[in-house]
Amino acid sequence: MPVNMAEDGNVAPGLSAPIGGKKIFFVRHGKTEWNNQLRYQGATDIPLNAEGRLQARRAALRFSLAKVDAVISSPLSRAYETAEEIASFHKGAAVEKTSLLTEVDFGEWEGRTVAEIRENYAEIFEAWRVNQLNVDAPGGEKADDLYERCGELSKLLLARPERSIVVVGHGAMLRALFPRLLALPRVSYFWRTRIDNCSITAFGADAGRFVLLFQNDTTHLKVAEGRIASLPLL
Repeated sequence: MPVNMAEDGNVAPGLSAPIGGKKIFFVRHGKTEWNNQLRYQGATDIPLNAEGRLQARRAALRFSLAKVDAVISSPLSRAYETAEEIASFHKGAAVEKTSLLTEVDFGEWEGRTVAEIRENYAEIFEAWRVNQLNVDAPGGEKADDLYERCGELSKLLLARPERSIVVVGHGAMLRALFPRLLALPRVSYFWRTRIDNCSITAFGADAGRFVLLFQNDTTHLKVAEGRIASLPLL
């Protein structure tokens, strides 16, 4: 019997997976002063700065003409402020908070610059850079707990009934989450991908699995504001 290629994107090497079904768009929050100072923020609640608020506005405009059924955010203010901007264009899509999206707690590293961490925690910092899913920041969230948290969030998002969801989170947490969404082995992903402030990454969710559609799209931060709403998402 002939195989229906449209029904299964995995039947042969090189075939693109279908992009029908639910879409989940992940947005990293806008910039903060600590981002600009290269300070680790983690679970510390640092608000957006002026640049970050402008970035959030631009991200919101990117979604303004799209259908958005739900907006889900980390409870930390820099993410929640970004999420509120996005939700403001979509009647009935009030921002939902979940602690599963909270940024990784970096313990003793929080508030310190990269240079300060290198100077005072050189050995463990380099080990963490190599594989953050198996090394803990001193006094911070355990790598095992982060891995399990990402698994819980993956199940939650897959079970959501909405067809178009925007999720607003944080750089380290999203870097840990994306391999779980793709059912990849527990390997380091942190330093092998970019997730810029207010970038958009999209996944399709269909037939009980996630498919990466695109990652780290920042076009809306680079064009004239009047053009942003017309930029395609898919």
